[in-house]
Amino acid sequence: MLNKALLKEFEKGLPDLLYYFWSGEDYFLEEAHSKFIDIIINSAPKDFNYDVFYPSSPPQEILNAAATLPLMTQRRLVALKDFHLFPAPIVKALTPYFKNPAETTCMLILSQKAPASALNFNWKVYPLNINERDIPAWIKQASAKKGVKLTEDAINYLIEYVGYEIGPLMMEIEKLSSLGNKTLTGKDIVNSTSAMREYTTFDLVDSLVSGQSSRAFRILKTLFSGRSDEGPVIIGTLNWHYKQFYSLWVNKGRRPVRMREKTYQALVKYIPSFKEEDFCRIFQSLHEADLGVKSSGRPELILEILLIRLLQKESWNSQAL
Repeated sequence: MLNKALLKEFEKGLPDLLYYFWSGEDYFLEEAHSKFIDIIINSAPKDFNYDVFYPSSPPQEILNAAATLPLMTQRRLVALKDFHLFPAPIVKALTPYFKNPAETTCMLILSQKAPASALNFNWKVYPLNINERDIPAWIKQASAKKGVKLTEDAINYLIEYVGYEIGPLMMEIEKLSSLGNKTLTGKDIVNSTSAMREYTTFDLVDSLVSGQSSRAFRILKTLFSGRSDEGPVIIGTLNWHYKQFYSLWVNKGRRPVRMREKTYQALVKYIPSFKEEDFCRIFQSLHEADLGVKSSGRPELILEILLIRLLQKESWNSQAL
């Protein structure tokens, strides 16, 4: 976690009564949530001092939990997850509490969106998003927490392989930590179980952009090992590479700062054959596939359908006319 102000808040023991954390990355929200549990609950009985609620929770249950006295500790913890999905009537019912929170409860509000301007309460707001330029430093920090030191070239290879999506990066860091090595170099990344493949996801994007359907499905079969966590990783890296391609298209062929020469040379020649609506459909398809692999018991089928849709650029254009 790179937010220095938040780290100081943790060091002080989270003294405030209301905290609002928001981020588009679930991983950062869950990391902060775990930290709150460690600090507020500490060694006290968790069952008596901690409650978590969701958008479907009755507001009276939330208020009752917040009003309950802690046991064997100074404060209890109440967490509200997915606050951006809380219905307006529930938020309205909770408003009196937000204005006058209980002194013996720390309430943590977790959301994918910043608080609405109308919700002007005395809560401490922390955005947990991270800029792409800070991703290498975050990787270094996250891997160190797992007992692994990554060299600079290892971090570069990891980003090249996975992209800048936090979820897939964290899954790869978890896998790397299981290798048992204290220090990993770029060569280790290439030779790791996750990366030791005939193809990478960029090869898949290259096949999709160039319309090589047979090669695209062959690469997908190589990349997908049948594990349920492979689906989100593949989609996350596809999304990142397509964002790179879109950036190249928007800038009329001017190479983005972080795009490697090999990637640039592979993609730049396809710019004239793509339109804005093509990219809209690409990202919509990726989003729908991401939801599908997380809720379906057949991630490989979802990925195959995704490839079919990504390869149908010509039919997209004909439908738009």
